[in-house]
Amino acid sequence: MADIPWTWLGIRASGITTWGLLTAVVLWGILLKTQTLGRVASPMRLLDLHRWLGAVAIGFLLVHMALLLIDPAVHFTALQILIPGVAPWKTLAVALGTIAFWLLIPVTFLGRLRAKMGLVGNRWFKRSHLIAYAAWPFATAHYVLAGTDALAEWSLAMLFAGAALIVLALLARGFVPAPGPVRPITEKGSQPLTSA
Repeated sequence: MADIPWTWLGIRASGITTWGLLTAVVLWGILLKTQTLGRVASPMRLLDLHRWLGAVAIGFLLVHMALLLIDPAVHFTALQILIPGVAPWKTLAVALGTIAFWLLIPVTFLGRLRAKMGLVGNRWFKRSHLIAYAAWPFATAHYVLAGTDALAEWSLAMLFAGAALIVLALLARGFVPAPGPVRPITEKGSQPLTSA
């Protein structure tokens, strides 16, 4: 353990943490949309948590990338990290991680600018949000193919648990209808009460 560079440990830890946070971001976003938690968590609380998890995930991702730049073992350059397919080590695996990074950028920036851009901002944010969904499978493939711990029992358990939770949430999104507007209860044939 003494021969292992601290940067390599940091790269592993920040990568695994980023994947876990990204999984939580996706899960919370789906729960927010479906409102399956009902009164347990208000939509505003879920939205705040979704945004906070997203910001922390981006922070850990930037740490992961910065550590790759200073790691003495592999010698990545900024371009090798930012351009898919040019990394000197596990080119495909790193490219998948780079693609996941670029898929997160539009939703990250548009999420911050959305209110200032009005209706156009909302439209572009919704489109970029759909793109961001694709980041999770790319990040997961990156983790499995590049992660040195990816096939450890604890890691496989984490991967399967995260994937299962997302699949269950997506099933809930498809099969649990969002609550509609509340309609007044009336007796058969009578009109609902309205204020004058």
